[in-house]
Amino acid sequence: MNYLPILRRGHKGTLMLDSSSAAREQIHRLADLYRQDPKGVGDMLIQIADLKDLVECERNLGGLGHAKPVRDEIVGELLNDIGGAEIHLDHRENHQALMQTRDLAHQALDIAEVAHQRADELEVRTALARQVREERRKAPRLVFVARMR
Repeated sequence: MNYLPILRRGHKGTLMLDSSSAAREQIHRLADLYRQDPKGVGDMLIQIADLKDLVECERNLGGLGHAKPVRDEIVGELLNDIGGAEIHLDHRENHQALMQTRDLAHQALDIAEVAHQRADELEVRTALARQVREERRKAPRLVFVARMR
């Protein structure tokens, strides 16, 4: 199962990272942990919710107090109990991602080379067109022809 966020289009063409597969796995683990110790896990969740309210009050008082670090510590303990929030990558997937990245880099270099060639070509054409325009703008020269008698 892939736990990496997926880039997808949202409402009205917005882009978003979807981490729902990882969140689902964490919720499954939390449910298993709750089944094993409903009172302990329930108490932790209630404590986290209560501390959230206290953190909001402390924020309104200019950050005085220590509810936020206590809440973060409890959340960290709970995360550790359900397996943590780190995503350990399979080296085979890393290798595949590396190969895809290298392939994309080579394609980008090829595109850049063609773009540079086209830019050089357009630069020459622009210079020639500018030269032609300037020559057209020049006032015609008056040439005096002397007749010999």
